[in-house]
Amino acid sequence: MAGSDQAFADGVRRQISVRLIPLLIVIYIMAHLDRVNVSFAALTMNQDLNFSDAVYGLGAGLFFFGYFLFEVPANLLLERIGARRLISSIMLIWGTVSALMAGVATPTQFYVMRFILGVAEAGLYPGIILYLTYWFRANDRATAIGQFALALAVAGLLGSPLSGAIMDGMGDVLGLAGWQWLFIVEGIPTVLLGLVVLMVLPDSPAQARWLTAAQRSWLQNALAIERAAAAPVAHGTLRQALHPTVLLLALAYFMFLGSFTGVIFWSPKLVHALDPGLSATAVGWVVGAPYLLFGAALVLWGRHSDRTGERHWHVSVGALTAAAGYLLMAFAGSGWQVSVGMLLALLGAGAAFSCFWGLVTAAIPPAMAAVGIAVVNSFGALGAFITVAALGRLLEATHSYRSGVLLFSVAAVLAAVAVQLVPRPARRAAGA
Repeated sequence: MAGSDQAFADGVRRQISVRLIPLLIVIYIMAHLDRVNVSFAALTMNQDLNFSDAVYGLGAGLFFFGYFLFEVPANLLLERIGARRLISSIMLIWGTVSALMAGVATPTQFYVMRFILGVAEAGLYPGIILYLTYWFRANDRATAIGQFALALAVAGLLGSPLSGAIMDGMGDVLGLAGWQWLFIVEGIPTVLLGLVVLMVLPDSPAQARWLTAAQRSWLQNALAIERAAAAPVAHGTLRQALHPTVLLLALAYFMFLGSFTGVIFWSPKLVHALDPGLSATAVGWVVGAPYLLFGAALVLWGRHSDRTGERHWHVSVGALTAAAGYLLMAFAGSGWQVSVGMLLALLGAGAAFSCFWGLVTAAIPPAMAAVGIAVVNSFGALGAFITVAALGRLLEATHSYRSGVLLFSVAAVLAAVAVQLVPRPARRAAGA
């Protein structure tokens, strides 16, 4: 590509990033807060409602089971009705459900509400990943996905202390416990943001009036050329879902997301168990600080992957680094030691996350992207359900977090191995 053409392409990419990525980041920050705030609520909710560790683990994990069941249908729906209407609709639903979590009083109610929350959020993450393929060429996607995934870093870094502060500062206000206010305060803004999304999010480049006609034409042609160059695949949703590449990626994400999510949902209780004197706010800072490295790894490792064009080893190195962090956490004897383990774990997880979805969108042909991306993310959700629920059972049986966190480390290693078995698409995509 000539220098002037490259400058034009870079300008289009920057324009899209500035217009779309910040909004997508805010959307996913709210989603992450609404799914993970239960891990802070559990610091007092479990005692108030007499929930055992097994009850909490199953309820927290059921979010991902609902996510698993409804993710593929939601992604297919996105292609039919468009991103704007789907994302805004599910935000209205999940924000309402999250706020209503303040009213749960029994294990059954807890299970039902968490399951519904998972169903409501099912289409968001894979939908946004698919949505980004409508705007970014293959060799720009790891950077774009890494920028979007900064939402996880921001949500963890700021959301964890915020959740702790709400728990500490709003207890007994209007007769409600701190954990009840946590669900209300973090649920209602999602509903309001859903209305904003309905008004401002474009479904495709053709609707982006902030791009010039020349920019829209160039982008649509560039993406059309990439789609045309992709190898043809068999039609049919089931055959696409069972494609060997999709299944390998799904297995890798099952292991990787399962281990990562297990740590996220149990780390506040782990820190508090090791340092019972810590306030909820202090626990939030211990858990949240490592997300600084998570965010840095998302951006820098994703850019390095885009520059080199290599995806597989970038993902595997990140997963192995995360596994080392989980190993340190398993043998931690204090809250600060957990934080050190999390620093290493989130550094690796951030590196793997941005490059993994760049690998997925490169390895899965565009003709089956909607189904393939949703299947991969669905299996990740299934892994998250199993690990979050299983650790609750293990904790009741062994009275120790060690065995569960060790399993997370093993799962991350297996994810690194599975990624290496995914066929390399570089030759097929050469010149794209």
